[in-house]
Amino acid sequence: MSLQRSIMGHIRMFKSFIWVIGMCLTWQLSAQEILPDGAQAAEPLHPLSLTTQERLWIKQHPTVGVAVRNGWMPVEFQLENQRHKGVSIQYLQKISQLTGLKFTIIDYHDDITNAEASVMTGIRGNQLTATGFKRLSTPYLDTPNAIYVAAHHGLYQRALTLNDLAHQTVAVFRGGPLAQRLKASVPGIKIKLVDVADEAFEYLDAGLADAYVGNELVLDYHLDFHKINSVRKVGMTPITSPVYMAVSQNDPALEGILNKATLHIGTNPPELMETWQRSPDHPLMKYQLAALAFFAVLLLIQLLKQYKTNKKQAVAAQHQIWFQANHDFLTKLPNRFQLKNELHQALQIAAQRGTRIAVMIMDLDNFKEINDTAGHAVGDEVLIAVAERIQSVIMPPNITARFGGDEFLIVVQEDASEEKLRTLCTRLITTMASPLKLQQKSFTVSISIGVAQFPDHSQQADELIMFADQALYQAKRTGKNKFILFNEGMHDVFTRRAQLSNALRYAVQRNQLHLQYQPIFNLTDLQCEKVEALLRWQHPEFGSISPAVFISIAEEYGYIIELGEWVFQQIMRDFTKINRQFGQVEICINISPLQFSQPAPIQQFISTLASNGIAGAQFCFEITEGLLLEASGNVIETLNSLQAQGIKLAIDDFGTGYSSLAYLNKFNIDYVKIDQSFIRHITDNQNDQALCKTIIFMGKQLNIKLIAEGVETLAQEVLLKEMGCQYSQGYYRARPVDLSA
Repeated sequence: MSLQRSIMGHIRMFKSFIWVIGMCLTWQLSAQEILPDGAQAAEPLHPLSLTTQERLWIKQHPTVGVAVRNGWMPVEFQLENQRHKGVSIQYLQKISQLTGLKFTIIDYHDDITNAEASVMTGIRGNQLTATGFKRLSTPYLDTPNAIYVAAHHGLYQRALTLNDLAHQTVAVFRGGPLAQRLKASVPGIKIKLVDVADEAFEYLDAGLADAYVGNELVLDYHLDFHKINSVRKVGMTPITSPVYMAVSQNDPALEGILNKATLHIGTNPPELMETWQRSPDHPLMKYQLAALAFFAVLLLIQLLKQYKTNKKQAVAAQHQIWFQANHDFLTKLPNRFQLKNELHQALQIAAQRGTRIAVMIMDLDNFKEINDTAGHAVGDEVLIAVAERIQSVIMPPNITARFGGDEFLIVVQEDASEEKLRTLCTRLITTMASPLKLQQKSFTVSISIGVAQFPDHSQQADELIMFADQALYQAKRTGKNKFILFNEGMHDVFTRRAQLSNALRYAVQRNQLHLQYQPIFNLTDLQCEKVEALLRWQHPEFGSISPAVFISIAEEYGYIIELGEWVFQQIMRDFTKINRQFGQVEICINISPLQFSQPAPIQQFISTLASNGIAGAQFCFEITEGLLLEASGNVIETLNSLQAQGIKLAIDDFGTGYSSLAYLNKFNIDYVKIDQSFIRHITDNQNDQALCKTIIFMGKQLNIKLIAEGVETLAQEVLLKEMGCQYSQGYYRARPVDLSA
């Protein structure tokens, strides 16, 4: 009787499924889809109140080109069949139905002009960089930003608000104004900028960030699409992310039509949001229960007819479930969890046999650039191609796994001698050297590799992975496209660096920082005309930490913005004492290139000078050559605002980097500081003398004054003065000093 009731229940569900199929077919026939190669718009359902001129414009323009991005799920992205999909596409469809406009989809690129497209979608807030376009007044999408934490983090125990992020390290997407708004809203927040969501999730998992704040629609879709369970949403913020369309400034009539249409349709149309918020991977998820019931009936029939066949299918299905749980969905390689299981087994066997094995971690050097320029779909294809090339070199019983992001981990079980490992690494690097040809484009990929051996370096799986990762980090720091074998010295350096990083995080609030000032003398009259502000860190346990050590750590871990802001504030507190001790001198401040990526503290410093009636001419910002070689629009804008306030610019450590004459001619540089490495042996090294003479002559021709760093003897100073150098800085005249009380 129970079997009969079960069959009758399935029959009722089958009837429901037939009804659902009919509804789906009706929906499919009536819907219009926006296609990249020339979308066909539906007939207007509810015509807008358009002017005669606007109706004439629609009649005269049979199609309208729309530039759409291809890698921003679920707002707008591109499928494997090259068709565009997402909220933007469905919103265009509603405009088409409303107005009768027909759209042609064009792939967006950074240099898009209104000669290629009349409309752009996906404009985030005020970030409209393309010239010739004007943003519409009403956003078509405005979604809140949510707070995400790792499931193992202590913050996961309760719901969070923005106030709970005070003094926490928070990952934020590099593009857009969210980082600045969080900085302004949350006291003591530490911002860690990321380029992709996966990078933020890795930081959360590793404990390098406490939380991640980002677009709820985008991140919920990402977590659901990739079945990520280790990161959870724990709260909402009042900050939203509006998304607009932009229209060509040459088409005022089209602007009027689209403004009316977006105002009529509104922001966040519920039927669109429901599609992408409810189940991004399967928009028809609500019908799956009935579908599953239908297939369950079929399965029951097959089981009754062919028991043995279906038993084999059940075994195969079980294997598939296991495979999906233990393998990367993209490359089909073992994933991180399966790899660790196999590594533990390999270590046990090696210990029993007394053999060596090795762990190799491999990372793509330029994967971010590929994702940024070609989109994530192409990035996925690159990862698949790289996995295939690895497997052409690494043969069983050796194991290759995708460890996460663009990292692959290899367990070498067969002949893991140092000589064999060097040969394998060389073959891998050589194999990656030839370009990848994907989607009629060519991509060059290089790799860096770190290697650790069992039992030489460790007998524990986690330690072997950690040591190989440290060797990989060293390979990337020292040039990339190379391999490095781990040694004990590396671990000591990394341990020390990790300790310093953790301590530096609290250096400001624990009052461990102070400034010293080193005089700079005019070689004409030997008068002190400038002082350089030098940041010092005195730790109660580690003692005095060299700036050469802690500045690089601050830049790597994102603390440099907070340190730079503290320096600005401390100089203003010291300003009166500086003038009393040194006279009215020019104060030189070192600025990291990363400070130009978040220029709010620099702009605040300029405002502070103005509010206190202090002339900008009393300050000089020392910057590096690399900042100017590929200066972005934001960098140029910040430099212009500095010079508008009279703040001078100096190129620090000139001669050690690119030493290009092009940027010296392009930007108004006031000073060039000759690096101390050229000064140290200038009296007895002809090459150093020739280089200094050349730099000084170049400065004179460009009307740029020269400052020699690291002058330690009278002979050096005399020789530099004879060459025409204007300023001297170094221990010969004065060491860095604290301000008098």
